Formats: sequence, structure tokens, C-alpha cells
Amino acid sequence: MFKIGDFSRIAHVSVKTLRHYAQEGLLEPVWIDRYSGYRYYTLDQLTHLNRILALKDLGFTLDQINHLLKSGVSADELKGMLRLKRVELKQHVHEEQQRLARIEKRLEQIETEGVSSGNVVLLKPIQTSFTAWAHSRAATIDQADDARESLRQLIFNWCADQHIRITGQWFSLLKDVSFDDRKVELHLGVQVELNPAAKKKPTAGPIHLSRLAEIPLAACLLGGTVGQLPQAELLNWIEINGYHACGETRLIYLGETPETPLDKRLIEIQVPVRCGTERDEKNNNNKEQKMEPVKFETLPAFKVMGMKYRGKNENGEISDLWDVLNPRCAEIPAIGQCSYGVCLMESNAPDGVFEYIAGFKVASDAVPPKGMVVVDVPENKYAVFEHVGSKETLMNTYHLIATEWFPRSGMKPVGGFDMEVYDENFKYFAPDSIMYIYEPIK
Repeated sequence: MFKIGDFSRIAHVSVKTLRHYAQEGLLEPVWIDRYSGYRYYTLDQLTHLNRILALKDLGFTLDQINHLLKSGVSADELKGMLRLKRVELKQHVHEEQQRLARIEKRLEQIETEGVSSGNVVLLKPIQTSFTAWAHSRAATIDQADDARESLRQLIFNWCADQHIRITGQWFSLLKDVSFDDRKVELHLGVQVELNPAAKKKPTAGPIHLSRLAEIPLAACLLGGTVGQLPQAELLNWIEINGYHACGETRLIYLGETPETPLDKRLIEIQVPVRCGTERDEKNNNNKEQKMEPVKFETLPAFKVMGMKYRGKNENGEISDLWDVLNPRCAEIPAIGQCSYGVCLMESNAPDGVFEYIAGFKVASDAVPPKGMVVVDVPENKYAVFEHVGSKETLMNTYHLIATEWFPRSGMKPVGGFDMEVYDENFKYFAPDSIMYIYEPIK
């Protein structure tokens, strides 16, 4: 799973846009950490997101897109709708011609949806070398190609003035920042060879020289144009083959001649990787905290009656909720001895806000007394985890489930809710206290 910022970079969609799509019910995060408020997405959702972006680019409103995606419109129906849109666009003047071309492209893509791209992932060694760099910023994503080409010309002229020989391909570096279509950061470089006979150092100005670090492995994937880079396939290949990304992604521009503009070249995407058996210092420190479920369990649907809290639990309000509920336990016609904490996470809620129902399992016809509520827990398969010890470390347990177990297991969270179960092993967070975290999975 990926945090919303990481998913934003992969998908080239701003965090603000992803939040808006969640509010509109178009693309909701698969899991929300109620302690940190972090929203998590999976690579599987990129296909759905790409459909949304493609339809939006074709001029459909979000309401129309929602209807198209949820009503299961056939390819023929969609082609018919796109052709109607094409007729509308032909009535516009020259500035709409680019949009019309994208309509034509989308119609072609419909014919080949579901067909494998046939991209081949390779491992390549990256040798250390000197690089001439320049940095710029485009106001919008539409201006990025022109701005990048201006950077290339700037670097090319500077190398010629400094008598520095260009020896490798041009490439962009994707810095570790969230994608923003209104402020596009551009980092362009090219491998160069310094003249050992030169009597003075090159003057930097807007260009700076640095040595490109040697990276043992880089996962590479050939693509067509920038907008068609199959980054999801590449990241999936890295995960399946037991590697981990360990550096900033590069886009390599493959051109037959130095004069070929960057936007006309083939693209090779490279992600520096390391073998999954290698551990960084953080992983070493947390090695003993490897998270595993104690069991998998499928539970039928049932109801929980109790008291509800909504907020961020910033001041321990959930503990206060249990303190208020416990004296009233006799009013609840409970089934069994376990108590439940059902956490509901709404995708369109403010950051960190969730609902928590503290209560007990009851019959389907049970009527809540004044001040209490009943919540339906749907049938689900769960991965069940133990939390041992204090309340202060509970956040760490949830964090390890989300960031360590889910990515490693290949399981996907259902999203929207999870559940805490307290039985006779729970001793109010004493050192030997045990509570169970039920994560719904699919």
C-alpha cells in the first residue's frame, strides 16, 4: 500500500485531487489510519484512476464519470458517447484541436483495453559519472514539455561554451515531492565527461556539476511517451521479484540524434532498487517487531450496541467513552463476553476524523437505550492481530500492520472500517494485556 503522497507521485495526480475524488465517491482510499490520518492506496487502483483521468480529459463531468463507471457502460456505448463528444468538439475553434486528438486516441485505446503491453523489465547496472544539471519550474503540466526543452538547450549551450563533452543520454529526475499540476518541478541532467587538460574549473551559473552515484541495480522499463509510461507495471515487477525502490526515479530520453526534442523521444523509466534481503538501519532496529496475524477468521454479519464517539481522539476521548459506557453495561442485552470497538473511517471526513463505537454484540432486534446506538458489522474475512501491552504502543501496532504486513502479505484491506475485540485476556493495557485487532481483508 502507498500513502496518499506516494500514490500522488506515481499517478501524477495532486493530493488535493485525490481527496476530491474520494469525496465524490470516485476513488476512495483502501485504508485510513485513524491514529495518523494517513490515507493508503494500492497499485490496483491506478487502472481505475486512469479511467477517471481519461474521461475527465475528454470533457466529461465528475457526475457523468461516476455514472459511466458505476453503471457498467459497454465499450460500444462508450464509443458512441465519445463520438458524440467528438462532434461537439469539432464545432470549436483551433484551441480545441488538441482535445479532439485525445478523443481519437482514447477511441483507439478502447479497442485494445485488456491487452498486455508486452513491456519488458530488465536490471541494469548504473555506473558512476559526472552529470550537468539544471532545475526549472513550469506553471502548469501543459507547459512542462516546453520548459524541459528550454532546460536541455540551456545545458547543451553551457557544455559547448565550457568545452565539456556530452557522453550519455538526457534524463529527468523525479524528486520526492507530491505531484502538483500547477507547479511542476523539473530536474534535467545529462552525463558528461570533463576535460582533464582544462586549466580552470567550469563556471556554474544556472548549471551545476555533480557525480552521479553508482547504484548496483536499476529496474528499467521501455515506454512510448511520457504520458504512457507503464510505471505501475514496473513497480509491481519490483515488488513481485523481492526488490525495494531505494532512490529517485529517472526518465531516460532515448533519441537517435542530439537535436531530437525530448518530447519526441522514446522514454526509459529507471527505478534504483535493492534486493529484499538487504536491510537498512531502520529495518534492523524494528526487526523484532515483524508483524504477523495470529489467525484468519471469517465472521458473519452482526450488530454492536454501545456509545459512539466522533473525532480524532487527540485527548484520549475513546478511553473516556469506555469509562462512561462501562457503568451502563447492564442496560445492553449482550451476546457473549467480548466487547468491541468498531472504527468507521469515512473517506470524505476531515483528516484524522473517524467514528468509534464502543459496545457489545447484540441480537438483530435489540433496541438501544437512550444515549446509545447500534451499528451493523458486515460479514467479512479478517486478519487478526494481537496487541500486547500498553495503550501508548497501540499506534505502533497499527502502523506495522499498514506499512509492514499488508505490503508483504499481498492482502488488500477492505477499507472503511476495522475492529478491536476485547476478551478475558484484556487487562486494561497492563504489560501482559492482550487485545485483538480485526482487519477486514479481501
